[in-house]
Amino acid sequence: MPANRATHNLAAPSVSGLAPRAKSRKLGGPPRSGGRAGAGEDMTGDRAADRHDAAQLAAMLMIVAVALFDASSLRGLYGDGSNFLYHLLRTRDFVHANPSRLCTEWLTQFPVVLALRAGVVDLPALLVLHSATLVLMPVAFWMLALARLHRDPAFWLVFLLFCIVYFNVGFFAIGEYNLAYALVALALAILSGRARIGPGWALVALLAGLGLLAAYEAMLYLGPLLVLAGVVRLRKGSEPPAVRAMLLLAILAYAAGTGVAVHFVLNPGHPEQLAAAMAFFAAMHNRLLALSVAFAIGWIALSTPAAWMRRGGLFLAVACLAGLVLPGNWSLPHQHYEARTLVGLALFGLGGLLALRFAAIARWPALVRVHPRAPIVALLFFVALAVSNLAYSLDHRAHLALFRDEVRARSGLVAVEDTRLLDGRLARYGWIWTYPLMSLLLRENADQAIILNPRAYRGYQSFDPEAEVPDLREYYRAGR
Repeated sequence: MPANRATHNLAAPSVSGLAPRAKSRKLGGPPRSGGRAGAGEDMTGDRAADRHDAAQLAAMLMIVAVALFDASSLRGLYGDGSNFLYHLLRTRDFVHANPSRLCTEWLTQFPVVLALRAGVVDLPALLVLHSATLVLMPVAFWMLALARLHRDPAFWLVFLLFCIVYFNVGFFAIGEYNLAYALVALALAILSGRARIGPGWALVALLAGLGLLAAYEAMLYLGPLLVLAGVVRLRKGSEPPAVRAMLLLAILAYAAGTGVAVHFVLNPGHPEQLAAAMAFFAAMHNRLLALSVAFAIGWIALSTPAAWMRRGGLFLAVACLAGLVLPGNWSLPHQHYEARTLVGLALFGLGGLLALRFAAIARWPALVRVHPRAPIVALLFFVALAVSNLAYSLDHRAHLALFRDEVRARSGLVAVEDTRLLDGRLARYGWIWTYPLMSLLLRENADQAIILNPRAYRGYQSFDPEAEVPDLREYYRAGR
């Protein structure tokens, strides 16, 4: 994602995280004279730093709590997730459905592949591991990005980016875009942070670039953004030669990832899939995403110098918070897949602002300030989005429990129309061609039922249950 006088303060981030102390004095007038006043200012700065640190810690703990709950809800089974896990169990090897996403597929599959090759055959444990990897690996990279920006005002912009990405497309955990977007955010955080980049962070930026070599077609536009951010860092940063060499390699990796994306956009392996991704106008009715982006605009306006913009930004942010908790504005689970392109464009826009903020530290201080109440507003944004996420995670748990009951209470081949899986709000968690796959993964022994896909469905399915049901007996506890 050379030294310059205008960025002499890059290696010394402010104690409070709001702005460098010397800058704030220039903007706000000369400091008061006298020892008592100076001591008072230091105490005020310490208290502000403590509040700021506490807010950042709260933000990261909230992310961890939500991610752990979502992983335990087996979100990796939603959508195409059951298909990928089925093939991993059958082959005990990596499954590459899209050459354009080779790196992200490998990264998210290797924990399960390692477990299988180590002899793990406990299916419930493999289900948990599969979901945990899909949910927690991208979140871990987001957490690294936030850790890089500790006490940097850009922390909160990246936190907002996480909220927009995770809560608008994260329910479809099997989507490679989740990991790709997290790696992009991590690279941007490293390149745009005010603190000097050390060898460790430079290595992480390079490794992120290697992970993005074949990650997702959105690198078509996210890759150039990372290249630009890297070039700006090389020009304006003050890192030592060894670090600059690693950053140059990272930039080359971002450029190579862009080239891979261009190739596969021009020569798609699955044209219908690419066409669906590019049909983003159909996804613009997504109210949750629209409110999320509108909130980000209002939040950014809180730090502008014009009072009328700050007031307008606060009004917009509060209005969006109210809208986000209303069930009528929540996106449906399948819209988390449909919104992936629009969310990528939001990442591009706000990520570009992050890079601009680094380039403009000296000329436009307003870009690096954060309103004192902005962290609280950002935390409320997370809470508001987490409401729909919690509701859907609980519903997904209930859907899986219902599916288990239907499978384990029956035997043979069962039409899905003869079950309760198509009734009520839980029906939205079914994926039209994966009912037999889900049956294989949720039953306890080979004598229990296989739920068939809808009678009207004539598309792809991983196996034909009416011809032969795959034997996964070695993974069933009751079958061993």
